[in-house]
Amino acid sequence: MHIFALLGDGSVGCQAPGKYTQEPRGATEELGSPYHRVLERKKLVDRKGYIFFITVSLFLVFFSMCLSLAVGEVRIPLPEVARMLLYKIGLTSSMTGAFGVYDTILLFVRLPRTLMVFFVGSVLGVTGAVYQGLLLNPLAESYTLGVASGAALGATIAIAFNVNLVRPFAFLGGILTLLGVWSLSHRSRSVDPTRLILSGVVVGSILQALMMLLQTLFPEKLGAFFFWIMGSFGSASWKWLPGCLIASCIALLFTLLHRELDLISLGEGKAETLGMSIVRMRWVLLCTASLITSVVVSYCGVIGFVGLIVPHLLRMLVGHSHSRLLFASWMGGGLMLLWADMAARAIGSLPVGVLTALVGGPIFCLFLWRS
Repeated sequence: MHIFALLGDGSVGCQAPGKYTQEPRGATEELGSPYHRVLERKKLVDRKGYIFFITVSLFLVFFSMCLSLAVGEVRIPLPEVARMLLYKIGLTSSMTGAFGVYDTILLFVRLPRTLMVFFVGSVLGVTGAVYQGLLLNPLAESYTLGVASGAALGATIAIAFNVNLVRPFAFLGGILTLLGVWSLSHRSRSVDPTRLILSGVVVGSILQALMMLLQTLFPEKLGAFFFWIMGSFGSASWKWLPGCLIASCIALLFTLLHRELDLISLGEGKAETLGMSIVRMRWVLLCTASLITSVVVSYCGVIGFVGLIVPHLLRMLVGHSHSRLLFASWMGGGLMLLWADMAARAIGSLPVGVLTALVGGPIFCLFLWRS
């Protein structure tokens, strides 16, 4: 019996059990789930177009970072930003202009915030694509399994009881939530994606109810609670940047597992026929994705819709193959959050999570209307 699998270059091939071999292009399989109907949409760029797309995206990321450094209550001209960056990396030997005035603002306020925003967005974009592939559901995102609710509850408990370990509590809450959801959904040797999603929804609802209870019992701390519920980068600093950088690098490493994700996207039965231990691989990928999601949520709070919108938009451009989609989502997630943060700062002290919801919600409704 022939099993058709998605290959790393975006083509569809025929696989023999236990082997990763490629058949001629053109072989197709009729897949009826909503996830596979999304995957079957034709991509807008070919291989050469993908290289051009990545080049343009890298330029946009660099330009957006420079613009993010310039935008704020104190407007800094882009030439000053460029000169400062070139001076700091050693490409120029002298510094002219208003460097002394802008030095502190750029280096100690905006630069760590800009880098942190990009790293968090890249993690959310990649984990959203990973969750959609693992759970075979186009509506899955970084927070589907309730990890964000667990992290927010952990932070809320620490804030409510004046424990000076908010971020460790948030991280621990996300990990414990994942373990609870997995325990509820794991039966014998298999894990049903639908059962996993339902478990995440139920556990997330319970955790959100507990958060509302704490907010009712401690009304004087609603401002601190609001930070974790809506998401913000107001506390970004060099101190917290290494954790986000490590999480972003781990997210980028998911691109090395693109074949495994393509096979899992075919369904549990077909992946096991090809010799993959799908339960173990799904557990490893879910744990890793939830781990780095918990890390970024512990630093900036809950920021929605990035992990949901970015993979969908990029899938229409680069195709369904995870070899292309994951790296594109890494850049696309960071790029989307950079612009959302700039808009939030331009408007005022608006939480960035509010803006991503206001923009991402209508975009996703339009996507559903067209599908």
